Amino acid sequence: MRGGAEARAEPGRHPFLVRVDGKLAGLVLVKRGSEVSGNENVWDVAEFFVLRGYRRRGVGTQIAHEVWSRFPGMWVRVMESNSSASDFWAHAISLLTGEAIQPIRVEKDGRWWTLFSFQSKRVA
Repeated sequence: MRGGAEARAEPGRHPFLVRVDGKLAGLVLVKRGSEVSGNENVWDVAEFFVLRGYRRRGVGTQIAHEVWSRFPGMWVRVMESNSSASDFWAHAISLLTGEAIQPIRVEKDGRWWTLFSFQSKRVA
């Protein structure tokens, strides 16, 4: 991750602390499988947080792109009620793929989700 990251993995779960210039800037939890889509073969960003002082500086997008390149394959999801997150993910994904992604709406256990489905590739 930008400036370095620390990671400890459990089976199917990959947590990262993100540092910028040696200072904690955020965290990411990547996991295998999606409860929302029901697909066990996709990757899911279960948690993604960038500290306020690092937002709107491209840090989040860079973190997302690095995660997607480390874990190539199919990716999905964001909770629909979080519109700023939906906007962020749509933008970050379009920068990565070079095209706008058309998400789909899915209802699961009374909550609505916006599923962004796309394929990431490992960057050499």
